[in-house]
Amino acid sequence: MDSSREIPEIPLQLAPSSPEARAVVGFRFADAPVGSRSKLGGKPDWQGAPLVPSCGCKKPMSFYGQLDSIGDAVCLADCGLIYVFVCFDCFETKAILQST
Repeated sequence: MDSSREIPEIPLQLAPSSPEARAVVGFRFADAPVGSRSKLGGKPDWQGAPLVPSCGCKKPMSFYGQLDSIGDAVCLADCGLIYVFVCFDCFETKAILQST
């Protein structure tokens, strides 16, 4: 099996299920699309230089998805994104945080 493969892009939408969750979603000052960039697959929307990690197998890992900042109360390093990578051979995972 090839350790590096592209997963088709699947956008994710926030669906807060409680008043507490709804209270932390959204930004007062960040421009669109901040808060709506979470997805599985596709290509990373890098905020800085591309940083595709290698796994213990020494192979480039597959981009699995990215998680966006949620809102002003739960912001990741100035409206950053967490990028998640996986090796489909050894199933090692790595995450990278970037912001502008």
